[in-house]
Amino acid sequence: MHNQGVIDTDSGDQNKPEIITFYNSTKGGVDVVDELKGEYSVSRVSCRWPLTILFSLMNIAGINSQIIYRENTGNVITCRNYLRSLGRELAKEIMINRLAIPTLSIQLRSTIMKITGIKKQPTQPEQHGSVKERLKCAYCPKNKNRKTMVCCELCNNRICKEHTSTICKSCQTGSEEKSDSD
Repeated sequence: MHNQGVIDTDSGDQNKPEIITFYNSTKGGVDVVDELKGEYSVSRVSCRWPLTILFSLMNIAGINSQIIYRENTGNVITCRNYLRSLGRELAKEIMINRLAIPTLSIQLRSTIMKITGIKKQPTQPEQHGSVKERLKCAYCPKNKNRKTMVCCELCNNRICKEHTSTICKSCQTGSEEKSDSD
């Protein structure tokens, strides 16, 4: 078929080669994939050809994974909802790993916890005897960029002087005795 210049007799007056009529009769799948790729595409305008190929591969992978999911589970879900849940599941592990960053802003931390469904992040106490480094204050906004070596004794969060209250040992023990007697 490929090496022979045979004209398809079914093409009539157009005298199309047999390979062209075969392609036209089997290209329905290509048209469907192109339509699905165009509907929910991750492609962006780029002059870099590797990036263009990556976008095309991601589009095709999304379509193929939805087909496999539908065939395996029998659950029919819209393409939009499937791709949204797929993206969230792929990003979930990365978001959880970001929660371990001690200098992550409070707003971003709460957004990640809301998206991932984590109620409270487990705190890991600092290892004693390790070399302390200057890290950002847990309560200051990101734009202040205050670094400190001081940690809260209860929660191990880094705290700057603005978020620290100074109290002497005798007052501290006096307040503990009062709370014990109450």
